[in-house]
Amino acid sequence: MEYRSNYKNYRVRSPIKSFRDLEVYQKTIELSDEITNLSFLNKEAFKKDNEEIKSIAESIPKLIAESYGDKFDSKELAHKKLTEAITLLTNAITKIDLFRQRFLEDKEAMETLTKLLTRYQRQKIKVLNLRKAWQRVFSNSKPQDTGYNTNFRK
Repeated sequence: MEYRSNYKNYRVRSPIKSFRDLEVYQKTIELSDEITNLSFLNKEAFKKDNEEIKSIAESIPKLIAESYGDKFDSKELAHKKLTEAITLLTNAITKIDLFRQRFLEDKEAMETLTKLLTRYQRQKIKVLNLRKAWQRVFSNSKPQDTGYNTNFRK
């Protein structure tokens, strides 16, 4: 009965009532806050890079929230916004890689950036999975058969 031991690894998720209930939204908010408050990026030499990563990091949860609202009106627009969030996650990962290259000598900065990199990569996978799940759900949602003949002839 090996499946029973694995069953304990799963958790019951609460229902999603708004975009704030999405775990990926919550985590990207946390990451945005963390990356914009990195003390070693507040130096004058990194001002432009700091502004760029801050803009990227703050846009990601915003797009996730917007896509959640748009999925009720326009599935295409919601899909497009999630794709844009994925692109921004890739940009954040690339920017963190560049920071890691610049801070090779600073072990503390390197450790912090490596942890952030891992967490951003995880969130990218989660947004990809969210987009895939929404595609699956909305592609299967066809009008239900009411049992009435809707093909009227004159």
